[in-house]
Amino acid sequence: MDDWRLMGQEKVLSNVELKKMDKKYIQSKSVLWHEHCMFCTDKITNEYGKDAYATLDEYYWICEECFNDFKEKFKWTVKE
Repeated sequence: MDDWRLMGQEKVLSNVELKKMDKKYIQSKSVLWHEHCMFCTDKITNEYGKDAYATLDEYYWICEECFNDFKEKFKWTVKE
């Protein structure tokens, strides 16, 4: 797959379990808090207005669009 967003993330994000971070949870974060999508680098803030995904320790974040684009390639599972 030739995609500008792929920059070696498979080293840390292949076959990992993610949790869905709903927009209400994201909106409850401090106004100073933010993360970036590990693929497209979009800024995820409390004003983001969309769901996102994160590793269980919330270290790596993935926007919903990139999650949908790469979920099969990276073989992610989502914790319920």
